[in-house]
Amino acid sequence: MRLLLTEDDPRLATLLAQGLTRAGWAVDVVEGVEDALAALHAVQYQALVLDLGLPDGDGMEVLQQLRQTDPFLPVLILTARGRLSDRVRGLNTGADDYLIKPFAMEELVARLAAALRRSGAPALATLRHGQVELEPAARTFSVAGAVQPLPRREMMVLEMLLRARHRFVAKDALEEALGSFDNEVGRNVVEVYVSRLRRRLAGSGTAIRTERGLGYRLVEEEAA
Repeated sequence: MRLLLTEDDPRLATLLAQGLTRAGWAVDVVEGVEDALAALHAVQYQALVLDLGLPDGDGMEVLQQLRQTDPFLPVLILTARGRLSDRVRGLNTGADDYLIKPFAMEELVARLAAALRRSGAPALATLRHGQVELEPAARTFSVAGAVQPLPRREMMVLEMLLRARHRFVAKDALEEALGSFDNEVGRNVVEVYVSRLRRRLAGSGTAIRTERGLGYRLVEEEAA
């Protein structure tokens, strides 16, 4: 699952991104209103963590414009503004939750999960293809009921393929999901993750098919 984080303090942004990544999120970080609006327009996110005091404006501008086009994206305001009037304004403008700095990372992760559940987000639904099963909320992967460890980026690739069902997922889409704004990944890296997934799925009844010009999709494994 992919999340947008708006935070202009570089040290805090790094700590937040690290903590959210450990919790299973792919995190894109921006530090201003304009960059946040551009990112929300370009990428389909599953959640937004929004600071209010940004260098080029108020984070509330982001929330107001977002709600004009997307009333359902879970938004958690994370800010030092702790007055009752600020909390009420944030929630009335369309935030799903409001967390005041300083905070505990465990609480932030729990509040994000709760916001996703309340939104009825399909991102939390269990994904299946034959004997292969992925639970995005718990970040668990299993084959025929046997839970196996799966590195985060491999899990992201598999999640995208499972969500696409029998449709192709383009390489460009996988690159965009795997990368972040300051850490792009190349086509060869995508191929490495797909190759690793193929080995993990061998014998499961599910295979990954490649079609030049179209990308990748999940198919039933052909009998030997």
